[in-house]
Amino acid sequence: MKKSINKNELITAKLTGFSKKTALTFIGLLSLTAIGFLGSQLATSQFVSANDASLSAAQQQEVKAIVKEMLINDPELLKEAFIALQTREMMQQQAGVEQIIAANQQALFATPTDPWKGAENGDITMVYFTDFNCPYCKQLEPELDKLMAAFPQLKIIIKMVPLQGQSAVDAVDFAQTVWLNEPEKYLKVKDTLMSAPRRLDSQAIAKVASMTGTTQWLNNTDSRVADAVSDNLDLMRTLRIGGTPSMVIGDQIIAGLVPFEQLKQQVELALEAQNGKK
Repeated sequence: MKKSINKNELITAKLTGFSKKTALTFIGLLSLTAIGFLGSQLATSQFVSANDASLSAAQQQEVKAIVKEMLINDPELLKEAFIALQTREMMQQQAGVEQIIAANQQALFATPTDPWKGAENGDITMVYFTDFNCPYCKQLEPELDKLMAAFPQLKIIIKMVPLQGQSAVDAVDFAQTVWLNEPEKYLKVKDTLMSAPRRLDSQAIAKVASMTGTTQWLNNTDSRVADAVSDNLDLMRTLRIGGTPSMVIGDQIIAGLVPFEQLKQQVELALEAQNGKK
């Protein structure tokens, strides 16, 4: 029976003659590379030399041989390396998201043309990107109402974006105009538009206007709406948000139709982080 090789003993015994730190780095890199090269070769000499010119050709070959033997005798190394890579990438992505959110505080949280609901001067603010024709946005609306009930100190800023057809454009033009001119009627307009079980059309939008006493704003779009919508779309692109519904809570972006418990957890974490800064 072939004796199992302890990876630490192997490193100590065989990597004499060049930097242990360098060797360990190569072992990690080559282990990651092996994920994509199993079935062919472990790694190319070009990969090795590109990553550390301090190793001689013989040392590069020795490292590759050691790593190959380690992977054969301890396949869990691949799993460990893959998990480490995923963790590092997630941390890098999250750091990037936090920087983007920090750089766009004004656009996110202090745009005067944005409608909102909940606490006017809330302790915590969520930004919500939504489309009136988005079926997932329609399903999320009750969860947001539950969230406001659970957190009376929550303010939700609504950024309407027309991504799904001309009727979405017409609905946003109408609803945004109502907000800018009769803000007290906006939430009824928004909720009624969102309650439509299917995609909106001109007749459905006109019916909502009649029900909410806002027919004067049909086909009478406020001149400020075009810039507001354009800014919302630009902000989505800046934040690398690809669709609706999407939310910004604290320094996190939450994309898609997520359950109430996940939203609740994110608000709690944002409140804890905010309170920790005081």
